[in-house]
Amino acid sequence: MMNTKRIVLYLMFLLSGSLLRAQQPADSVELELPYPAILVEMPNARVVQDSMVTLLMQEKIAGVTRGVMEMQGFRVQVYSSNMPSTAKQEAMNLEQNLRDSVDVPVYVLYTPPFWKVRLGDFRTMEDAKQYKDTFVVHFPQHAPETYIVRDKIQIKR
Repeated sequence: MMNTKRIVLYLMFLLSGSLLRAQQPADSVELELPYPAILVEMPNARVVQDSMVTLLMQEKIAGVTRGVMEMQGFRVQVYSSNMPSTAKQEAMNLEQNLRDSVDVPVYVLYTPPFWKVRLGDFRTMEDAKQYKDTFVVHFPQHAPETYIVRDKIQIKR
């Protein structure tokens, strides 16, 4: 029974490898694995992938999204609640209302047990403070909960 499973697995591996090799694009990258990933009996296993996959993996590891870079900065937090029955819906409603009213990105975050709504991607504390001061003039009902927080921000390249 165990031998049958090994044979079937081995045949599937060979078949998938030949299919991948037949579809290999011209600009692919071959990576030698330091050890066989799946089968110990196959010490010469190789992974062949498109160069775009390699680029995307490197960007993900570096914290970069296509056209956007993440860095430490500041945001203006305008809502935070941990009330299980209402917090999520209130955060979503506030996000929807603010998206139409403000000229900066609006983010809804869930950091258990808190739902939060944050605004903007500010590189400096001064920029965040200026925006906060303007925001509370236009939305005085949120003034008691509005403050500046350190956060990872997204900057366009």
